[in-house]
Amino acid sequence: MEFTRSRAEIEYAFETFKDMVQKKINQHYADSYANLTAPSLVTIPGRKYWKIVMVDTNQTFVHSFTRKEDGAIFKPASFKAPNTKGASAIRGHVCDGSNGMNATTYSGSIRYAS
Repeated sequence: MEFTRSRAEIEYAFETFKDMVQKKINQHYADSYANLTAPSLVTIPGRKYWKIVMVDTNQTFVHSFTRKEDGAIFKPASFKAPNTKGASAIRGHVCDGSNGMNATTYSGSIRYAS
């Protein structure tokens, strides 16, 4: 049985996912890199995807993309586009039971396909 989520539900789940990933990154930096400041996550909305960007003191890079239509989480293919090729392109969904956290590793990055 497949559920249809409203736009508001997907947006709320996305914001919750981003907050949870930020907490995971902060905890990882506190445990492993106590002398460094954890990067912050910033959302850049696009037409079809939300882009989550990690902003560090020296660099900016894409953490992940989330499709606005259904909340699917993708790894980045480049700074401008998600990796949508192949059967394992979708890493998780922000509306699933774990709020998309099954798509992340212990350090907060997006998992590779298994």
